[in-house]
Amino acid sequence: MRRQTPVWFHVDVNSAFLSWSALKALREGGAVDLRTIPAVVGGDEEKRHGVVLAKSLPAKQYGIRTGESLFAARAKCPDITVVPPDFDWYVQNSKALIRILNDYSPDVEQYSIDEAFLDMTGTEPLFGPPLAVARALGDRVRDTLGFTVNIGVAPNRLLAKMASDFEKPDKVHRLYPEDLSARFWPLPAGALFGVGPSAARQLSEIGIWTIGDLAHADLAVLRGVFGVRGEVFWNYANGRETEPVTKQGARDNTYGNSVTLPQDLANPAEADATLLALCESVAGRLRMDGRTARVVSVQIVDNAFRRKSHQVTLDDPTNSTDALYHTARALLRQAWPARPVRLVGVTAERTGTDNYEQLDLFADPARRIKQEKLDRAADAVRAKFGEAAITRAKLLHPDEKTATPRALGAAKARDKRNQK
Repeated sequence: MRRQTPVWFHVDVNSAFLSWSALKALREGGAVDLRTIPAVVGGDEEKRHGVVLAKSLPAKQYGIRTGESLFAARAKCPDITVVPPDFDWYVQNSKALIRILNDYSPDVEQYSIDEAFLDMTGTEPLFGPPLAVARALGDRVRDTLGFTVNIGVAPNRLLAKMASDFEKPDKVHRLYPEDLSARFWPLPAGALFGVGPSAARQLSEIGIWTIGDLAHADLAVLRGVFGVRGEVFWNYANGRETEPVTKQGARDNTYGNSVTLPQDLANPAEADATLLALCESVAGRLRMDGRTARVVSVQIVDNAFRRKSHQVTLDDPTNSTDALYHTARALLRQAWPARPVRLVGVTAERTGTDNYEQLDLFADPARRIKQEKLDRAADAVRAKFGEAAITRAKLLHPDEKTATPRALGAAKARDKRNQK
């Protein structure tokens, strides 16, 4: 029996945050599609969240880049439209996309909030030729959900992901071994998956400028410079996915939120209200997905931009806001640095669908049950009437140093899945 040729799709939403924000604005009665004008999704310009998270194609034509400050973006285009991010809305759109993808393959691997891999091997008798299926899938996403995707078609995840980065938006590209010399190897070495700016700089120092140069480089030299990673780069440059782009751990999701504070904080007590809001957001997303977390960590960035983190493994997995908050609060005090803090984050890791809890002989089970009911009730109210419909008393009157719920909504949430 002849072995089937592997077929992988990589589906990538075009300018995801900007596209999804544009859809929301149109649904709320906006007269202009943000995708057709110079527009960016960014943080609060009056505070310190002024970073471009996503941009429209017209904004890109002004030279505006993701990750630069809104101040720099306005210098390039004074009339640019800036909209705040809405991560709850982004998650809704991401879930809608995954529901469609599940109609095409039993093996969908979500790589991030706006990317997924589909194993399409053996589906040709059911759906037809891969390129035709990819085009039909892209059309369905556009016509049903209102946003566009790029789809890469290849014999492995690596090449599918690289192909989806070719010309955008709303395009389908293939990348097979016979296409490497014309379409893959001329790209700069820094465009290769896994090669960051530092590695690209090191490659240029040894005369490797393109992916083709890397593919034909002396493997011994690469090993000498990069160790084991050098061989991974060499294989990737030759189109071989010897180290999977996604690993089994991709299904072990991580949920996190972080926020840059309006003012630097001198002590951990000043961060408690912000920490509670972050934990409420993370726990709410866990409950929405029917998941619990076993590892809780906090992240801190001080005013010298030095990052520090602290984590603990829980005896029992949880998605309780209170449990996450009390754990994170203790971690924050252990990790607090000598310098004032400008950013605080909370992450829940090693998540699963475990819903058991080992009973504590000294704990009050009635209190735990009451707390679970309160969490579920609050989730239901927010789902029906919006995030602002119910707020904890501790967050009603935060002082000027606290990141308010509104500011948290404008902060960059990190819902990481095998991060990235």
